[in-house]
Amino acid sequence: MTQRETYLQQLVAALAADADLKQLGVTLGRSIWHAARRQGGRVLVVSRGQDVPVDTNIGRTTRTCVVMLSAVVWSPTPDTEADEIFALTHPVVMRFTADGLLGVTEGPTSEPQVGDEDGGMGILTMQYAIEYQTAPDAL
Repeated sequence: MTQRETYLQQLVAALAADADLKQLGVTLGRSIWHAARRQGGRVLVVSRGQDVPVDTNIGRTTRTCVVMLSAVVWSPTPDTEADEIFALTHPVVMRFTADGLLGVTEGPTSEPQVGDEDGGMGILTMQYAIEYQTAPDAL
């Protein structure tokens, strides 16, 4: 397993353990496609964007990996509901630590995307960049 996938799994576990997300009725997933087909509720999808090696020096490669948290919500006001979710997830992500992880920074949040012709489903995505190090021959 790659280091980035290990981090994603650990982050999903940290989010799954959050009592406030559970109380809000948020389900966690890894597939935006499955979340969009769900037909209701609130789903938080954790996925990966690009992973860029930014520096190789003396046997270590420093990488920046984009982690995307997508709120898939069925609501007439999906941006409002997504913000409720992000208000809970943001502190969890920003405090996330793991072996080899150098840091987490906040990236952009997407504009709402409507995935249902009646406007009932919306998807909003927050991006974070995680910086970490690996051996040059490892991901």
